[in-house]
Amino acid sequence: MQPFRFIHCGDLHLGAPFQYARGMSRSVDRAVAEATYDAFNNIIELAVRERVNAVVISGDIYNSEDHNLEAQVRFVRAMYQLWEAHIPVYMVQGNHDPAESWRAGLAMPDNVHVFSDTQVQRFPLMVNNIEVGGVYGISCGHGNEQTNFASQYKAFERDEFSLAVMHGTVGASLGSEDHNITGPCNLSDIMQGAMDYWALGHIHKAQVLSEDPMVVYAGNPQGLHRKESGPKGCYMVRVAHNGHCELEFIETSEICFEEIKLDIAGIRTESELLELLSNKKQSLRKRHNKNTLVSVNLIGTGPMYRLCADEAVRKLWLRETQADEKSKSTFIMPYRMTNKTRPAVNLAERRLLSDMVGDYLRAYDDTVTDVDAVRQILVNRPESKRLGGYLDLLSDDVLKRVMERSEMEGVTVLMGANDEH
Repeated sequence: MQPFRFIHCGDLHLGAPFQYARGMSRSVDRAVAEATYDAFNNIIELAVRERVNAVVISGDIYNSEDHNLEAQVRFVRAMYQLWEAHIPVYMVQGNHDPAESWRAGLAMPDNVHVFSDTQVQRFPLMVNNIEVGGVYGISCGHGNEQTNFASQYKAFERDEFSLAVMHGTVGASLGSEDHNITGPCNLSDIMQGAMDYWALGHIHKAQVLSEDPMVVYAGNPQGLHRKESGPKGCYMVRVAHNGHCELEFIETSEICFEEIKLDIAGIRTESELLELLSNKKQSLRKRHNKNTLVSVNLIGTGPMYRLCADEAVRKLWLRETQADEKSKSTFIMPYRMTNKTRPAVNLAERRLLSDMVGDYLRAYDDTVTDVDAVRQILVNRPESKRLGGYLDLLSDDVLKRVMERSEMEGVTVLMGANDEH
């Protein structure tokens, strides 16, 4: 078999809004508006520069709830760039851009092969005008599909190399809280397809689930929020004459996300805290040399607790550190600042005292026993009906944070401004 190379990418989410990062400065607004497009352009430029034999896109080109016509127009233009470079494209549609959502009706160039949403389809895999195998895929038709797509794949025996493209949730990814389950399957289903490489989409973290056969999530080329930190990009896949695949991960993101912690232990003045924040930003600037959106977590115990706990003060600090970045060519922009600090209080000792604080903590222990108990308290309140579907957003993690905060907030109020013993 002739050796060849292809790019595996997916979950482009072109034009996805970064609403939480808007309005801080013109440079940030421009950067976040173009981030997903720029990351995809980096993939297109890589494909043309390296003269790859194919580009494989494993779904979610854009977000269908927006019916983003600009994203569709830009995508088709990119496909014409690949057409001019004689690079074929094989793509499935995902749960965010199912077949029914492509309303623009824009004509794709004939180098683009879009898989059917009714059954697994095969296109010839051509290398230097010679068929070396097949590319197999099925698109999502109506959003979050519950069909086991993987069980429908079966390679032709004559294939020297079989490449499967699929948008779905595989194995351990079934428990991911950040992604809706679509096309659920297990590795055992995948193994039965006799494919050499599975180009997966849907999970936004690049990962190799299996090496024989290769089962790979490319992740997304541009992180969309603070939980999508770390390297983002695509895979360059080199296939040897014997079918062996060598993967190279290539970063493509234009903006990265970071979380930093500022420990207030030992800090006694506001200026010391802001200097620590400035030093953390400089460290990030040296490490990334790339536009970065930063979530700042204030942690620890110390005399700065009361200032950190005040939302108006945190907003002031945030505005000031944002203003410092407006003139920078590459920004390290804090966009949120959360307080996880605690006053210097020994809660175990306070629970034993016969005062209002001790009474409060003992009542707290009797009532707030675990996450399920807190959830039941909320559900039983008549006000919960007003929340409607938002009740589903109260995850265990959110409720744990509420529990921790309520314990400390009550103690702080009852102790008064000067009691820190």
